[in-house]
Formats: sequence, structure tokens, C-alpha cells
Amino acid sequence: MLLPRLSAIVAGSLVSLLVVGCMSTPPSQIEELQTDVPEAWDTAASGGEFNPQLWMQDFGDPQLVEIMREALQHNFGLMAAAARRDASVAGTLSARSGMWPSITASANKNQSRRSSATGIQQTPVNRSYSTNARFNWELDLWGALRNGYKGDLADAEAALADFEATRLSIAGRTAQAWYNAIEAEQQLALAKRTLEAFEESKRNVEEGFEQGIGTALGVRLIRANLASSASTLEQRIRGRESAVRNLEVLLGRYPAGELAVRTEWPEIGTNVPAGLPTELLLRRPDVLSAERSLAATQQRKYESKKAMLPNLGITLTRGTNTRDAADLFDLDARRVWTRVWSVSMPLFQGGRIRANIARSEALHEQAVANYTGTVLTAFREVEDALTEQDSFARDYEFQQVATEESQAAESLAWEQYESGLADITTVLDAVRRSLNAQRSLITTTNRRIQSRIDLYLALGGGFSFELAEEN
Repeated sequence: MLLPRLSAIVAGSLVSLLVVGCMSTPPSQIEELQTDVPEAWDTAASGGEFNPQLWMQDFGDPQLVEIMREALQHNFGLMAAAARRDASVAGTLSARSGMWPSITASANKNQSRRSSATGIQQTPVNRSYSTNARFNWELDLWGALRNGYKGDLADAEAALADFEATRLSIAGRTAQAWYNAIEAEQQLALAKRTLEAFEESKRNVEEGFEQGIGTALGVRLIRANLASSASTLEQRIRGRESAVRNLEVLLGRYPAGELAVRTEWPEIGTNVPAGLPTELLLRRPDVLSAERSLAATQQRKYESKKAMLPNLGITLTRGTNTRDAADLFDLDARRVWTRVWSVSMPLFQGGRIRANIARSEALHEQAVANYTGTVLTAFREVEDALTEQDSFARDYEFQQVATEESQAAESLAWEQYESGLADITTVLDAVRRSLNAQRSLITTTNRRIQSRIDLYLALGGGFSFELAEEN
């Protein structure tokens, strides 16, 4: 009769396993937000639905596509994030085993020998053989184990979202490092042109002084500016090397400073459709991770409360026991078995269960606060990035005008100096203004691009290499 009963219990456990395998993850926790979600962004933004896959097309930079592809294949920070993701998923699968019954099998050979009653001689060697199969299952009557497993599932989903957040972050950092390197390259080129111009100017001023046209003050000022330009060139060389090495590390390369960098800026397209704030909650990886972490703490709060309820366990064993190894598998004549039904309930544990309940409730409150804080930070980053789009567009136009006018003023100052209508201090002041304007234009152009990248990151944008290549 034992075998049919055992089969029935095993069949019941298989049904339980099917339920476990089909178990859904905890529901969304958006309603737990402690802040209002606006219907639209406060900052003026172009209408339309945000497409997270199109942001690389916005720059129209084929080399950026290749750089990002290399980073996502070889970046070691992303490899570590992938390993953390896989470890979390594996841990969830391991924790799921607590909901399954356990079945173990063993076979034993025992030998013994002892002294006879007189102590003069020993008894013959006694041998025995046994087999044993053990079925053990803690029935999840109240769903505590299911709550724990759902918490593990939510943690695994949070780990997947964390990986996507890391992937997006590394893609954004790579794009930003790429354009930082372009800025460093352009600043270096400007410093080289400046130094060459001052060397030529120094020769002209010194020749004029020798001919009695210039003054000693003019000679010393032009020499000082030449030395200052040489110092600036060294700074730009160091900046360029640092920017390129930083990019190479992101690409998983040795930081040799040998990566070839283009010197042209991409054309920034029209304003980015930002979509709706509610869509951000379902798209941005760090927000999704915080929401799933909140769901996990909620399930563990339920699990800790159910620890005060009674537990029901089943233990069944069946095997054989014989002195002859040939009879070891005689399941009829040599069989032995046990059947244990156990009910246990905690009565006194020194406050451990209540302390665990209080701890799980506090962790749940902490997760609610973290989730709300993450959402507010995401909203702020989007609003800041949207504000910067129009501001940097205007700033870029102003810098272009300032650069054009300053360069024209510099040319005019040199003409007047050569005609004797202006002194060297006026010329050098015009040169300084022109250089500052050109440097600021390069910096503003990069900051405008960086702000566009920040906007895509804040909106939780993804990336599609195929779409970028088609573009």
C-alpha cells in the first residue's frame, strides 16, 4: 500500500512544481509611489512618442556606432555586470528548490565485530546491507515559500534591470568620452595654430623693434604670450592623451593613447520627442530596478509574517535491509519503511519572529522611499536635460557670433598695428578675446552634444546598431 501512496504524493508534488514553474512575478508597485506623476513634462518639449532605439541616428556619426559596438562587446565593467546578473538569476533558481520536495537515495554496507563474553576470542564478522529512498516535503500551506520565491523572482528582475542600466550607462559614457576626445583634439589643434601664429608675430615684432618701429614693451609682451601659448599647448597635449586613454579603457583596450580621433562635430538634429512621464516609469532601467526591489521587499514582508503559522511536513522512506548482498534489491521480503507526518508551530523564540517582521516592514518602507527618490531623480534629470536643449542651442549661436566677430577684430587689430594706428597691447587684447571665443565655441559645442546624450540617458533610451547603420 505504501507504493501507491508514495506515488500519489509524488504526483501531487509534481503538480506543485508545475505551479511553481508557472508562478508569476509580483505585481507592479507603481501605486506605492509617494509622489504625483505629472501628465506632461513641465519643460516645453516637442510632442510625439519617444523612440528609445533611435538616439544614435540623431548624431549621424558612423564612427560613434563602431566605438559603441566595441565598448559593449569588450568593456570589463559590463562583463562584471553581466556576471552579477547571471549570479542573481542562478541564485533565484537555487532558492526555488525550497518549494520542491527532496528525494534522496543511499546504499550502505555495515561490518562489525566484537569480543565474546569471556573476552578470550572475538565473534565472527557481522555484515549487513541496506538501501534507502527518502522523500521529504514541507507543504506550503500558507504560501510563505511562494512569497519568498516571488521575492527572489523580483530580485532577479531587478538584477536584469541593473544590467540594462549599466549597459545604457556604459554606452552613454562611451559616447560622451568619444566627443570629449574630439573636443580635446580640437583644443589641441587650436593651441598649435595659436603657437604658430605667435611665433610669426614674435618675428615681426622683433624685426620692427630692430628697425626702430616697435618698443621693448611690445617685444616682451609678445614673448610672454608666446611662452604662455607654448604652456597651453602642453596642457592640451596632456588633455588629449588623457581623453583618448579614458576612451580606450571604456573600449577594453590598453590605454596607449593611440586611438585615432576625428576632428569634426556631428550635426545635432531637431528636438527629441520626450513622450510622457508615465512611460518613463516603465522604460528607464534604474526606475524598473527600484520598483522590482520594492516588490521583493513586499513579498518578504508577507513571508516573515507567515512564519508564525504552523508548518506541515511529510517524510517517507522505503528501502531494504539484509545480511546477504544478493537480497539487497528484494523489495518484498526485505523491505523496510517509515512514514512521518509532522506539524510544528513556533511558540516561543525569544522575539526572533516579531523582530524579523519589524525588520521586513522597515525594509519595505525603505524600498518605498528609495523607489520614490529614484523616480524623482529621473524626473529631475529629464527636466534638466530638456531645459538645456534650448539653452545650449541659443548659447551655441551666441558663441558662433562671438567667435566670428572676435576673429575679425583680431585681423583688424593686426592691420592697424602694422599701419601704426594701434599699439601691441590693443593687438594682444584682441588676440586674447579671439582665442577665448574659439575655445568657448569648442567647449559649448561639446557641452551641447553631451547634453543631448544626457537627455537620451535620462529618458532611458536604448540603441539599435542596425537602425544607425541604415541611417
